[in-house]
Amino acid sequence: MAHAEEPPHELLIDRALATYMQKCDAGQVPDRDQFLAEHPELRSQLEELLVAADWIEQLAGPRLADIAQPQHDEPTVPAATVGPGEAVPPAVADGAASDETLPQPVTPLASGQALEVTLPASDASGPPEFSLDSPASGRSLSPPALPCRFGDYVLERVLGRGGMGVVYYGRQVQLDRPVAIKMIRSGALASQEEVARFYAEARSAARLDHPNIVTVYHSGHCDGHRFFSMDFVDGTDLARMIQEKPLDCKQAARYVRDVARAIQYAHERGILHRDLKPANVLIDHEDQVHITDFGLAKTVGVDTGLTASGAALGTPSYMSPEQAAGRVAEQNQTTDIYSLGAVLFTIVTGQPPFKGSSIVQTIMHVIHRPAPLATTLRPDIPADLATIIDVCLQKSPDRRYPSAAALADDLQRFLIGSPIQARPASRWRRAWYWVLGIPVIGAVLDHRVVEPTDAHRWVQRGMISVALLCLLAWLAVIVPAPQWLANRLPKTVAVAGGVQGGNYAHLAEAISQMLAKTAPCQASSVATAGSNDNAERLLRGEVDLALLQSDAIDAPNIAIAAPLFYEAVHVLVKADLPIHSTADLEQRRVVLGSDKAGVRDVARLLLERHGVSLDEIHVDTSQWHDLLSQPTADAAIVVTRKGASDLVELLAAGHYRLLPIQDALQFALDEPMFHPLLLDAASYPGGQLPSEGIVTVATTAFLACRRDAPPVLVQTVLRNLFDPDFVSQHGILPAEWASRWPGATWHPAAREFFRAYHGGSAEPTAQEL
Repeated sequence: MAHAEEPPHELLIDRALATYMQKCDAGQVPDRDQFLAEHPELRSQLEELLVAADWIEQLAGPRLADIAQPQHDEPTVPAATVGPGEAVPPAVADGAASDETLPQPVTPLASGQALEVTLPASDASGPPEFSLDSPASGRSLSPPALPCRFGDYVLERVLGRGGMGVVYYGRQVQLDRPVAIKMIRSGALASQEEVARFYAEARSAARLDHPNIVTVYHSGHCDGHRFFSMDFVDGTDLARMIQEKPLDCKQAARYVRDVARAIQYAHERGILHRDLKPANVLIDHEDQVHITDFGLAKTVGVDTGLTASGAALGTPSYMSPEQAAGRVAEQNQTTDIYSLGAVLFTIVTGQPPFKGSSIVQTIMHVIHRPAPLATTLRPDIPADLATIIDVCLQKSPDRRYPSAAALADDLQRFLIGSPIQARPASRWRRAWYWVLGIPVIGAVLDHRVVEPTDAHRWVQRGMISVALLCLLAWLAVIVPAPQWLANRLPKTVAVAGGVQGGNYAHLAEAISQMLAKTAPCQASSVATAGSNDNAERLLRGEVDLALLQSDAIDAPNIAIAAPLFYEAVHVLVKADLPIHSTADLEQRRVVLGSDKAGVRDVARLLLERHGVSLDEIHVDTSQWHDLLSQPTADAAIVVTRKGASDLVELLAAGHYRLLPIQDALQFALDEPMFHPLLLDAASYPGGQLPSEGIVTVATTAFLACRRDAPPVLVQTVLRNLFDPDFVSQHGILPAEWASRWPGATWHPAAREFFRAYHGGSAEPTAQEL
């Protein structure tokens, strides 16, 4: 039997380190010596990476081995959704994302000319210089305590740290000046994307030479650590200033006016900040503002790929609606204007305009709820200032100030007592927004409502009550009596199963036999080509009940009677073929069964997910059971129960092996009909599965009927189907678990049946499933 080629050396290092990190995240901190002993051929490289991480962690906070301990920091959105920098002290905030390109190792600043990469050596008499050399060098690997020498800088203390970076206060030796030094927290472990974002922040700030924007001096790398240095602002920030009480309205307007003028300067040079918040506005001892943290800055008209389409980047309470929704193409100068309005709202009221119980809830409020008036939280705010804030916080970018300069001009008018140019929203518009907050009206008008107020709920209940009374009156007067008599059990009931010998066929036969014994009708099972064939027969009226996969439920006249069991997606490949991923199935002979089988739709989604269409493979229409006697196909995609006996027999024969599905979790998130599933080795004895199992996805088998099926038929079937003896014998889900199935398009009689089980017993165990 041929084996796959040995992975490259770098990949082995990545896998070993990823395993170590995952155990740390799970709270199972491994013994480092034992971990290194398990990888003797990678020991030196792994030691260097772990020591590099330790150095950064010990200077910034907990060591790598302590990351499993509980953290009490303020929750922030991950780097893919909201940039870090929360609660970072006033020297600088920790940015995480930008739309700039990766610069040269050393970035030019105001002069626009590149600096030398070589950093000056430390004096022998100065602070200790750190070293990250390997043990082979014979030098100590212990990280020095602060202060320590770092190239041309002496690091003296930690100013702040976030998810990506750490900021130190220090001095530049040759120029003898205080600076803030920011470096990537993960050091040598940093990914290419992290490095790109880190340097993009430095380049964005370095292009701006303004007295109210923190100046970046120099960037580069030293002993594998990327860094850039910037002006140290000795003072505080707006977030700290309002911890005890909000600011005076005139003082707050002056601060935001100066910030708006600096942002206008950045906009004129094509740079959007996109992470304006009180913590990123520093106030020095001369009461002057300084903007920092360009970690999410974007250059207008430049798409570098660092901001993925659909990703929300920023701090939730201060993001604009288009930023919170991840609509990158709609983000422009008005995005920063919205954030300036949110900052002004916060520093005059003491709290941001939106602050939910979770990050997701805050983002949903930003996207869908109109911003509250500042006067509702602080009635003494002058009407003109409240209007300025309200215009900045408009959902539609077209209704905000057209530029930061226009905002600054209106704030200046407010400060000197002149009439402002902005006008508040009309009462009619505010009333219309309130009406849209009623969930049923919002649903009709395609306006999503998140957590309606009590007033909205009461109005909706009144509307629904009136509608129900009208409907009942119409039914009593209009609907003829024979319609009420249609709820009769049919004399004959046909249950569509599947391919003979399969799971569907066995269960359909058991259901028909159960009905024949317990109900006054003649019941029989019908052999079919699979799930899609069952759906077509059900819609044509040829059968009364059918077993269907999740994707076949979408037909407009099909309803769910009950979820029955999970079906795992098994990707089988020839053991001696170099097939390592689903993408490698291109131009291979793959067994998919009949074109009426539900596996066709599953295979199409799975293959297209990895860049292969059904037209690019050689489809074998035979049944996968035939591989037991004729193992000729290159691969097969099988949708069946976990640990099915015939599948276990096929794997034990050794001709085929199971292939994991890459990105199974993301696949399940993108395709709601699936959920992630681990195929453990114990369920496939003799199948040569790895001890950690095989990751795949699973779908669900349903018992379905037509929407107009007699309720008495559905109720009769369900009463017998969920008899404890029948459930145990045929391995279907218990009624208590089936009753809580999410998002199901239930038949009304099924919904009524399962209502009695709400709040029942606990979910079934993995063995029961």
